[in-house]
Amino acid sequence: MTTAIVIPTFNRRETILSALKSLVEALPADHRVIVVDSGSSDGTAEAVRKEFPQAILVQGDSSMWWAAATNLGIQKARELGCSHILTYNDDNIATSDLFTTLANAARLYPDSIISAVCCYLDRPDTVFFAGRMRAKHSDRFYYLDHDVPLASLEKGIREVDLLHGMCTLFPMTVFDTVGLFDESVFPSLFADDDLALRAAKVGYSLQVALEAVVLNDRTKTGVNPYDRRLGPVDIWKLLFSRGSAFKVDRRTRFLWRHRRSCWYFCKTWLYDYVRLFSLILARWILPTSTLQWLGKKWAERLRRP
Repeated sequence: MTTAIVIPTFNRRETILSALKSLVEALPADHRVIVVDSGSSDGTAEAVRKEFPQAILVQGDSSMWWAAATNLGIQKARELGCSHILTYNDDNIATSDLFTTLANAARLYPDSIISAVCCYLDRPDTVFFAGRMRAKHSDRFYYLDHDVPLASLEKGIREVDLLHGMCTLFPMTVFDTVGLFDESVFPSLFADDDLALRAAKVGYSLQVALEAVVLNDRTKTGVNPYDRRLGPVDIWKLLFSRGSAFKVDRRTRFLWRHRRSCWYFCKTWLYDYVRLFSLILARWILPTSTLQWLGKKWAERLRRP
C-alpha cells in the first residue's frame, strides 16, 4: 500500500510550510507527498523546494481551484503507481498517529473511503467534523458530534452518509471507477461531497476513523456567516463567491444532482437559504448575548437529524 498525500495550495507560503512541517514529522515510510502549486506568486514553490525537497512539487496555474489542483496531483500519483490518495488541505496540522491510523483503517476496510476526525487548530480538543448523516425527511446532511469534546468520541470506525476532502483517504480504484473530482461544475466547494456521493452510489462505503485526528485552521477555510456580522459586500460574496458553501448556482446544482426527489430538493433549498438570511438578519438586530445563546442552540441543531 503506497499512499500519495495530495496538497493543493495557492499563495499561502507560510500556511503550506506549517502543514508540511507537521506532516513530515508524522509521515510513514510508504507515503509520498505531492504539493500542487496553482501558480503562486508569493514564493511558495521556491520555499517548498528548499525546505522540503522530499516533497514532489507539481506546477499548475492560477486558473486552478481545489478540484483541478487535486486532480492534477491524483494524476501524478497514478503515474507513480500509488494505490491510495489522501486529499489534504494546506491549512491542516497533522497529529502524530494520523497517517498510521488512516492506513490501518484502509487495510481493514479496503472498499471504503475514510476520513479523519477534524478538530479546531485553536481548540484541538473540540471536534468540528466526525461525519455527516442524511436527514430522513429532506436532503440536508447534518453533522455528527459537532463541537463536542474529542475525548467523548468512541473508538474505531464509523460509517456515515457524507465525508469531506479535508483529510480523506481514497483507494485509487475510486477514481478509476467514478472519475476524478468534477472541476468544471464544482471547482472548489462541493467537489469532495459530490465525489463521495458518486462513489457511495457504486458501492464504496464512507467511513470516519475516530482515532485519526487532524487539526484545521477554520479561519482560512472559505466564506461563512457564522462568526461575524456581514455587510453588503460580504453577503454578495456569500452568495456568489467560489469560496462560499452558499454560492447559489453551485449549491443548487449539488442539491439537484444528489436529490432523492424534487420535493426534497425544493424543501432543502428553501430551508438552507431561509436559515441563512435569518442568521444574517439576526446578527444585525439582536444583541451579542442573545446571539451567543442562539449560537449554542444552532450548534445543537446541527447535530440533529
